[in-house]
Amino acid sequence: SNSGDDCDDCAGVPNGDAELDVCDICGGDGSSCETPAAFEYNQSTQQAFYYFNTVTIDGENVDVNDWVGAFNGETCVGARKWDTSICGSGVCDLPIMGDDGYAETDGYMMTGEIPTFKIYDASENTYYDAVASEDIPWTNFGFNELENLQNVIEGCTDSEACNYADGANVDDGTCSYAEENYDCD
Repeated sequence: SNSGDDCDDCAGVPNGDAELDVCDICGGDGSSCETPAAFEYNQSTQQAFYYFNTVTIDGENVDVNDWVGAFNGETCVGARKWDTSICGSGVCDLPIMGDDGYAETDGYMMTGEIPTFKIYDASENTYYDAVASEDIPWTNFGFNELENLQNVIEGCTDSEACNYADGANVDDGTCSYAEENYDCD
């Protein structure tokens, strides 16, 4: 019979002592729901929202504890934990703050500027520069849908080159071509 004192902890261990942390992670230390240091930013009365259908690192969808950040130069202007299970229709929005004239938003986005992006891989504690499927200029109250955001993979992006790198999304200037009247081989 069940005496009432047999219970599984959050890890499924009978009478175990693992507990959910403040971030609802079993056995966690509470750090997984904190904003990564490089992704801290201030709120602004000027805002735009960028929606990414997919966010990937080396072609794999990011994990629920990973983050996406937006930057104007070196200044973080917005960030979101990329847990698609809590976003509308599985597509998260990234709020990107504009310069509203207050000191707290100095250096934030101005109309026409194009934000840059980074992806934070929480499990690896690594920040990746990222490239969006298109460059969309920031405008106040803008709602922009983009196909994807992926980490930067450098290589030759010219499909006519001998050393074309199929997975590359940022050209690194290394493309080489066959001499006239010759092919790559």
